[in-house]
Parts: sequence; structure tokens; C-alpha cells
Amino acid sequence: MEISTSKTGKHGHAKANITGIDIFNGRKYEDCVPTSHNCEEPILKRLEYQVLSINADDYVSLYVTDTGEMREDLKLPDDTDADKELSERIRDGVEEGKNIYITVLSSMNIEKIIEMQEKNN
Repeated sequence: MEISTSKTGKHGHAKANITGIDIFNGRKYEDCVPTSHNCEEPILKRLEYQVLSINADDYVSLYVTDTGEMREDLKLPDDTDADKELSERIRDGVEEGKNIYITVLSSMNIEKIIEMQEKNN
């Protein structure tokens, strides 16, 4: 979200002040690291799945289009108001019998449904 650097201190290293927002829960994080050191960054992966059904515990049955396999280990998001609205739109589309596809963002062994779209086949 924001990066600023400070002047070199008495030990000779400038500092980078990094502010970011967690893409999975919306929390704000800050870190301060020497500019002479490396900083790790997460690798993000986006995958698209077709939604087949939603069970009573809000777990989604997904069809993996690349391999033809089924997934049932992903839950509808509910961390923020926007997540709750997205979950409701997905649930409504499935109940109406529409072809609903979701986009899942994954990084660091965390997965979250971030968007949905209706496709006509």
C-alpha cells in the first residue's frame, strides 16, 4: 500500500517503512526493514472453479475444470461485509440454477474466494 524510506542512521543503513493490507482479511500491517536486506514477498495464484452446490456449513462443492476432479474443502468467505455480500450472491446464483464460476486467490497455504461470475454455456 505504501513504502517510504528514511535517511541512513548512525549505523549506516537506511530503513524502509512498509505498510500493507492483508488480502485475505483486510487487516493493516506495518514493517520496518533495512534497505540493504532482502524482503520476502508472497506468490499469488488465481484459479477458477465451477460451483456445483453449497452445503449447510457453507462449504462449496467445486468442479476443477483442468483435471475434472471435485473439491469440497473451501468455505464461503465471511470476514468482511464485502465477503458476506459475495457469499450471498454465490448462494443466490446456485439456488437459481445458474452456472456460477468463482475465482480463488491462494498464497502461503491460504485460499479465499474473491469474486464470482455467471457464465452461459
